[in-house]
Amino acid sequence: MSKVVIDMSMSLDGFVAGPDDSKAHPLGRHGGEKVFDWYFSGSETYRHPLFRPEPGANRDEVERMFAESGAFIFGRRTYEIANGWDGRHPVNGAPTFVLTHRPPAEYPRGPSNLTFVTDGIESAIRQARAVANGKDIKLGGTSPGQQAPAAGLCDEIIIHLAPYLVGGGVRLFPALPDGIRLEKLSASDGPFATHLRYRVVKGTR
Repeated sequence: MSKVVIDMSMSLDGFVAGPDDSKAHPLGRHGGEKVFDWYFSGSETYRHPLFRPEPGANRDEVERMFAESGAFIFGRRTYEIANGWDGRHPVNGAPTFVLTHRPPAEYPRGPSNLTFVTDGIESAIRQARAVANGKDIKLGGTSPGQQAPAAGLCDEIIIHLAPYLVGGGVRLFPALPDGIRLEKLSASDGPFATHLRYRVVKGTR
């Protein structure tokens, strides 16, 4: 069965983007783009023009992302900033679901078959699982990344931890009413990121 996995790049002080993120500044100000330097530190395009990871741990993570990802779930803000990925998510053009209260009348068509989900994270995961072909359902952006763990629906968390202090902006993990226990599965180091993978231990705090 597909796992539900948060897969996010994050600064050492816990931010996935700087303040004032927008289409003009997709990763915010204060150097928010530094959080993703590991994607671009190499000299050769790999798999998609967006990715230029150096050989080694960084490239291994991108390879694993392409191999394991079957569907993606994002929030409406990420969708807007990314211009709907022009209808094709950069990872395999995978099916993509967007959490929103009000679906847009017009949106880019493409192989990702953008689906707008108005009835919550559980419904989005259920729909994503139906098309992921047993591969992982990846949660991107803070909206699904916060809702799924709070609802007990997250199986793993992958953090690409950047050696950078953004100092403010969009925080991935807010205060939770109860703690969530994690089990470390792996850790690897590459230029500009330490890649950490955890299993969410269900039924314990």
